[in-house]
Parts: sequence; structure tokens; C-alpha cells
Amino acid sequence: MAAGSKTSRTRRRRIIAAVAGGASVLGLITAGLAFVGPAWWFPATDDPQVAIRGNAIEQGIASTVTRVRQDAAPWGFAIGEDDVNDWLASRLDPWLAHDDRFRLPAGWTDPRIRFDEDAIRLAVRSPAGPVVVFDLVPRLESTAVILDLDGTSMGRLPVPDFLSTPMLPESLSVDGGSDRASPGFLNLPRDFELGDGRRIRIEDLEVVAGEMGIRFRTLP
Repeated sequence: MAAGSKTSRTRRRRIIAAVAGGASVLGLITAGLAFVGPAWWFPATDDPQVAIRGNAIEQGIASTVTRVRQDAAPWGFAIGEDDVNDWLASRLDPWLAHDDRFRLPAGWTDPRIRFDEDAIRLAVRSPAGPVVVFDLVPRLESTAVILDLDGTSMGRLPVPDFLSTPMLPESLSVDGGSDRASPGFLNLPRDFELGDGRRIRIEDLEVVAGEMGIRFRTLP
């Protein structure tokens, strides 16, 4: 057997082994990215300080929203993402238990958010285990605040739209149709009725890095 042929076969084996090893490493990295949530997401906690902050945030917003105002001038407040996440971690479940109009989709737990420029990133633990991140862009329509889906990630791994559709919770779809990744992924009413019968309306909403500002008007 020629020495050159043996050397060529040895070189090919080394190349194949290197490619296979590289593919395995890439696969492990991809799996790791998919199963590791974003740095700003955290699971449920029994930290009493989180509960204290969450309750204070809820009470502060309730006081602002229900305040009796003497004119029809718009009013509002800004809220930071850390405050929202403390509330989500400590007060969301009691709130959902109190108001049966709202439900998380079955198996989806521990929602957390991050405010980026003009977008809200919503991270939720999926029924399969990994944390799925939805990039949502808000817009105001006549009767609703619409959150359009602008991208999806599994953990820290971006997922193309055609692959992300099966992982989306169908109950978040506005129209309930089969194309759940279409614009109008989630909607919220613009008008809310307070306990004393007054109604308020969302007049404007602005999202910047780290916080969201909301402007309301009390309706006659």
C-alpha cells in the first residue's frame, strides 16, 4: 500500500473527526442557549423583600389611578421594569385568583418583562421547560392596546418565525386564528372601569430602555 494513500485516509479521518467534534460542540452551545433564560428573567421566589416591594407598587398604582381629579387633564406615571417584575413575582397569582377575566395559558408560568426602546420583551417559562421570550411592539387602536409580535427566542437563542409558531400559546392570539405569529399577538382594552363607576382611558404609551410611561384620561 502506498504511503501517500494511507496518509490521505488518515488526513480525511482527522478532518471528519474535527467536523463531527465541531458540530457536537455547536449543538451543545445551541442547546445551552435554548435552555438558559435571559439574564433578566428569574423564577418564582419567596423573598419577603420582593413581596413587600410588589405590594407597595400595587398600592401606589392603585392610589394614583383611583385619585379623584377636578378636571379632565391627562395624567399618568412611569414604571420601571424592576418594579414590574417584583409585582409579577409576588402579586400576579393573587391578582389572577381575584379576577377570573384573566388567565395565563395553561402550563405557562413566571412571566417577566424587560423594557427596550419602543418594545416590551416578555419572557415566560413554557410548558416544555425552556423560557420563551416574545418581543412585543405596542400600538394604540381605537378600543385596544395592541402588542405586535416582532420576534421570538427560546432562552437566548433567536427562533425563526416559521419555527416559533408552534411554541406560541394560542390563547394569547387576538383573533384566535391559526396564524398566531401575525400582528395582533396580544391585546388589552384601552378603557377601564374603576370600582366607583368612573372610567379611565389610556391616551398614550411610551416604552424606553428600563421603563414604560403611560398617560391616562378620566372619562366623563
